[in-house]
Amino acid sequence: MPNAPILRPYRSDDRAAVVRLWHDAWHDGHGSALPAVVVAERSLESFDLRLGPLEAGTLVAELDGNVVGFATIEGDEIDQLYVAAEAHGTGLAAALLAAAEAELVRRGTRDAAIQCSAGNDRAHRFYARTGWRDSGVRQAPIWTPDGRHETHPTHIFVKQLSSQD
Repeated sequence: MPNAPILRPYRSDDRAAVVRLWHDAWHDGHGSALPAVVVAERSLESFDLRLGPLEAGTLVAELDGNVVGFATIEGDEIDQLYVAAEAHGTGLAAALLAAAEAELVRRGTRDAAIQCSAGNDRAHRFYARTGWRDSGVRQAPIWTPDGRHETHPTHIFVKQLSSQD
């Protein structure tokens, strides 16, 4: 019987593994959907830079000592949610999402949000399947290493959370 993943707060020694996973999973889910200039600048270094301000709100999924997923929370939003390709279809993403939702509830959030870039069909189906409602598409800002303003059509998923979720 395979081991169950451990869901826990991020630790500083997770940094390299989270950056690598984020880089690989981001390119897998977004590489064909976002503008070429944005994709080209999504290097390991750019994810390392982006992770800094998100560390305090990050949860990690660990399996057999390896980071296989992570979620970050900012305010009332699940800002990032990624799992390693080898964990697709295992239920890990749903467990990680549920843990992030529980953390939002613990922080007092009732109305939560999560963004999903247009073109990331796998993530779109996943959020809809896990009870999130697509509230529509907006031109949402996307992070850039140099701070310039870029937007991309983005689905804004919302969910009312309760202590029973």
